[in-house]
Amino acid sequence: MTPPPAGYRDLVAAHLRRPGRPTGVAEPIPGVGDRLAYNPCLIRQAGRALLAVRVESPGSYWRDRSSWDPEVRFYERTGDGWREAPGMPVFTAAEDPFAAWVLGPDGSPVLVLGVVSLDFGTDPPGVVTRFYAAPDVERLDPARPFVEVPGMKDIRLLQRRDGLAVCGRPQGGTAGRGRVSLIFTDDYTQLSAELIAKAHIFHDQVAEDTKLGVNELYDLGDRIGVLGHVAVGEEGGPQEYAGAWWTIDPAACTATAPAVIAMRADFPPAPPKRADLTDVVFPGSMEVLDGGTVRLYCGLGDASIGSIVVPSPLP
Repeated sequence: MTPPPAGYRDLVAAHLRRPGRPTGVAEPIPGVGDRLAYNPCLIRQAGRALLAVRVESPGSYWRDRSSWDPEVRFYERTGDGWREAPGMPVFTAAEDPFAAWVLGPDGSPVLVLGVVSLDFGTDPPGVVTRFYAAPDVERLDPARPFVEVPGMKDIRLLQRRDGLAVCGRPQGGTAGRGRVSLIFTDDYTQLSAELIAKAHIFHDQVAEDTKLGVNELYDLGDRIGVLGHVAVGEEGGPQEYAGAWWTIDPAACTATAPAVIAMRADFPPAPPKRADLTDVVFPGSMEVLDGGTVRLYCGLGDASIGSIVVPSPLP
């Protein structure tokens, strides 16, 4: 008899039992004053390492339109940290950036950037994911999304030889508190809410009380590698998020159980945005290093950024 899938507590407990767990470091973002900078996404462009970062006031709250003020800004790696990259667009009313290099209909490389925004025409406000495309970061136009997907966040793209993989995060119905879905399309111009609604949902990766979401995708040939998060908790009470890794077999339409690879206790202490977000790690990107390791860039407590070098999950 197949055992039931593990829940958040079991996954975290397995991570805590691992010997020699590494410790992360803070990644300070300059020039933000008393604002918070968190939930980063690493973009490689022409030999440069750019970090797209969510920046907002400490009192910004998604249910209060008058206080909600997130922006996505871009920073560039320097010898000893990060600096704001000159000549880059600023995305206002935008959270939690993500990006992927894909191929356009003519086969040329295109950078697709996604951000999460809100529709204040509903109560509570509804989530809207907006996508932008350009040959590089500099030419992204915050006023011109090419598609909007209402009601869903944690949508991620991966260019493969057999097409564009699109992972979503449906909630409700058979998806329960949040699961991962997968569908393929020819290219990014075909991305739509209707397409994602048709995606296959992986139901059996985690226990019913555990939420699951994708943060970044990796082409492993016959499989897709997933840097994602597992979480428990609801607004109004403690929320707990940990970074995780799993793989998807697109041919068999199956996904492995996630394994936690980073949790808040793996990073130095830092104040969270609110007390209920103390135990939150939101992984953004994974940077491949020498020696069989990778560096994870993560949002910590909805208030700061950290990075941690861990054994590479890539084959």
